[in-house]
Amino acid sequence: MIATLVGTGVFAVPARADQAATPPPPLAAEQVWPNLSEPYIQGVREALRSGTDLWGEHLISTPEGPTFENIKDYLVPIATGGVAAGEPDTGAMGVSDTGYHYLPLTLPKGDTAETQTPPEPTDNHYALHTADGSGITADWHTPCEAAPWTKDYSEAFNARCGDFWQARFFVGADGGERYGSDLGRLSGPRLLDGYLPVLRTDYRDAAGVSYTQESFATRVPETSSLVSLVKITATGSGSARAARLRVHVKDPDGPALSLDGRKVTAGDRTYLLADGRPALSGADLTYDLDLSKGPRTVTLAVINNPAKVRGNGASVLAPGRYAKARDEVADYWKRKLAGGAKISIPEQYPTDALRNLLIQNLTMGWRYSIGNFYEQQYVPEMVDTISALGEFGFTEDYRGNLQTLLDLTKEGGPAYPVMYRNWEQGAKLLATARYYRLTGDRKFVEHNLDKLRGYLDDYVRQAAADPNGILEKQRCCEDNWDAGYWTHAQIVSWWGWRDMIEVFRRIGRQDLVDAYAGPYDAFTGKLRAAVDASKAELPDGSLFVPRELLSGDRPYDSITESRDSSYWNLLTYYGYASGFFTEEENAKLLKYVHTHGGTFLGMVRFNYTGQSIGDCRPDGLAGYEGTGVDQVYGYQYNRFLAENDQADRQVLAFYGQLAHGFSRDTFTVGEGANLDPCPGKFYRGSWLAPLSANNAAYLKNLREMLVHEEGDEHGRPTGLRLASATPRGWLADGKSIGVTDLPTVYGPLTYTVTSRLSDGVVSADVRLPSGLGDDATVKLRLRVPAGHTLSGAEAGGRALPVDGDTIDLTGLRGNVDVTARFSR
Repeated sequence: MIATLVGTGVFAVPARADQAATPPPPLAAEQVWPNLSEPYIQGVREALRSGTDLWGEHLISTPEGPTFENIKDYLVPIATGGVAAGEPDTGAMGVSDTGYHYLPLTLPKGDTAETQTPPEPTDNHYALHTADGSGITADWHTPCEAAPWTKDYSEAFNARCGDFWQARFFVGADGGERYGSDLGRLSGPRLLDGYLPVLRTDYRDAAGVSYTQESFATRVPETSSLVSLVKITATGSGSARAARLRVHVKDPDGPALSLDGRKVTAGDRTYLLADGRPALSGADLTYDLDLSKGPRTVTLAVINNPAKVRGNGASVLAPGRYAKARDEVADYWKRKLAGGAKISIPEQYPTDALRNLLIQNLTMGWRYSIGNFYEQQYVPEMVDTISALGEFGFTEDYRGNLQTLLDLTKEGGPAYPVMYRNWEQGAKLLATARYYRLTGDRKFVEHNLDKLRGYLDDYVRQAAADPNGILEKQRCCEDNWDAGYWTHAQIVSWWGWRDMIEVFRRIGRQDLVDAYAGPYDAFTGKLRAAVDASKAELPDGSLFVPRELLSGDRPYDSITESRDSSYWNLLTYYGYASGFFTEEENAKLLKYVHTHGGTFLGMVRFNYTGQSIGDCRPDGLAGYEGTGVDQVYGYQYNRFLAENDQADRQVLAFYGQLAHGFSRDTFTVGEGANLDPCPGKFYRGSWLAPLSANNAAYLKNLREMLVHEEGDEHGRPTGLRLASATPRGWLADGKSIGVTDLPTVYGPLTYTVTSRLSDGVVSADVRLPSGLGDDATVKLRLRVPAGHTLSGAEAGGRALPVDGDTIDLTGLRGNVDVTARFSR
């Protein structure tokens, strides 16, 4: 039915006939720091004013479709990471005093499944390495002996009491120039091998001396503290033959420092270990570097939590020790990644992003962020984040983090007398059902049965007492305290209720099925009636469902015209892919989004303050200075695209986020990211980076492109679509894609697809999951470059059904070798 709807033109969305055909001007690569050109500014604003995704529609219309190369030059990169104006050093809103984003680096003492799950304070600390190379914020961990993510909002805000210190790096002829301060002379930042958590930058000071800096976090036996090792190499020029490197210790306690051999100490606490022969004056460690005979290298060890260091510290900085420690960090994360599913795609940059984002989210676990006020839990967003870990094979991490989240809530307390409990509970039910389907771990369900039944009992009571037969009015979300019948909360609750009934059926608890199925059916009917009474169909055939049911809200002319309409765009996709709406309704819902400014280069648009386009306020919150995007909720939109087989839009969302939803080469982003160019700003800002839920949007979209699990209206799996939304270039001649042991609801899936289009052949080696039922469908799509037509396919000498670019593998089992033939 979906294919029929596509053919009728219900997804044909350009508002003007010329929009998709007009080549847009990708001018970002021509911009020179510190000023953006007027053509760039006006080009971005023209695209923002379009009722459609102007640039995205153009890219979709090209023969090759969206690619990283043809999308990357539309916007300047994200660089800043969320520092509150006037209080850069408090830690309340972010701790990078330069405004550049940071990387939260750590090396867990145990496996991430063990060290990232506890909600109570742990000794698994973090070192925040600012990506411009300007310094390291150390001693970042659970502050003030409080666990703010388990407390109320105000406690979380106030708990950041400044018990951290910073090592700040200065260079230049007199050591007065902050490293990285002139962004026109900064290159990088970048990561080791493109994805490993070792930060590298290059900088040239005002006098012409060039520096290369590398840093990472590690563990050494000489101290119990996490340690950041830093190596800085200075190279002179014809006119600059000397330089001063200064390391400033900024500690709110103002300790009296002394230099004892290699150690910079305060009493029995060591802050820094330094090689060579530096001088110490007050809080400044200084190296005067003679560069006349060649480059000079300085190696430092920043002690994250100032502590005792055994011996004189020389062993930590001994020759070869730095490289050995860096190799150990690299090996640790390589081993960790090797414990998950294997993904093979023929592009290095997206692969680097995949690996690094998995490392980031394995580090953050159930936490929304690290190193700022968002280092806490937001259950609805985070259950999808941790499920991404399980969907890439890290099921133990999924289990541990899910167990933590099941025990956390923002309900109650002085800051939250009324909370969005239903949305939380629905998300927890969904995450538990998803975990069970991926793992078959019945013990986990039984261990948490009282909690799960408590959520469902609450729903039953609410629906029975409500005058409309649906769930009671509750607060909308974090930023909207109004009580209402919020659509996202109602449908997510319905979805979780439905899927948990199916889990009870699978584990043989018919008594629980009987207890909750009847009330669920009654609630379903009432919720459908409320949705039907609230929705509005527009003259163009698109469909609008308001964010609040039975409220009388009408469709928006522009989805991001106001703060309220922007929040509709974040929350509306929750539940859309649940099966609640019909396929025809889904098509019309998507048409409304795509013709009323809901996306930009495939990303979800957002306007935090409701500012008009062109009204960008440089003193606003980073990432929210003007209208922008918020990919935290992109995974819901992307899942909706996958459910409706919108392959080209999935590819657009994939490359759009890769190019413009993360910092370039360090894959870091916060909650929102600005689009509208701001006066006096060159790079784009982001709010409180890093952000694990934003990372999950990319991870989940990539997975959906490689394998999509289909289900029916009861939440029961019905089949698999393999490689259903891969970019066409991934199957160009000589290229291949594959997954190995990727968890699915039917068991682990493995396949490799290899293109030999020069011979007119694409082959696929598929190892189908052992849990496929007799009624499960399996479809393999081969999205090859334009100009090639799938003419036939066979497996084991048997012809296979072919429809367009899709081969039907339904009924086959075990290992299947497919040969597909293409003509031109």
